[in-house]
Amino acid sequence: MGQDAGDRHAPAGPTPEPFEVFYLREYPKVVGLLHGLLGSRLVAEELAQETFLVAYRDWDRISRLDNPRAWVRKVAINQRGSFLRAYLRQQTREGHAVVQYEDDRIKLADEVISRLNRNKRDSRLAVALRDYTIASQACRRAVSP
Repeated sequence: MGQDAGDRHAPAGPTPEPFEVFYLREYPKVVGLLHGLLGSRLVAEELAQETFLVAYRDWDRISRLDNPRAWVRKVAINQRGSFLRAYLRQQTREGHAVVQYEDDRIKLADEVISRLNRNKRDSRLAVALRDYTIASQACRRAVSP
């Protein structure tokens, strides 16, 4: 009876900080952290944006954590790890494609030289042009996905 009706509905604990305030304060710091770890400002900004998008989507829960700053930094570091793994996979795939392309080109060049040596002097130009065209088409097919 001595309790006011407004007191019964008061939230337990401190009021969470609005996302906009948190974002404006923490975004430059997270970009700086990622930039230092990655060496690329553009990639750091992209990953920081992804990190804060995750935070925004679940801000009601995250804002009530003991340390939302630490949570955001942990997510940013995880984003960095995911980015680096994807980058390394891509580099590996491209590396294999380049090796295959170079091997094919070397084989085709050896074949052209062999045919030129076997043919008469007058027909060498015709053979070279025909083989060059075939080699160019084969190389483009090898590089295309």
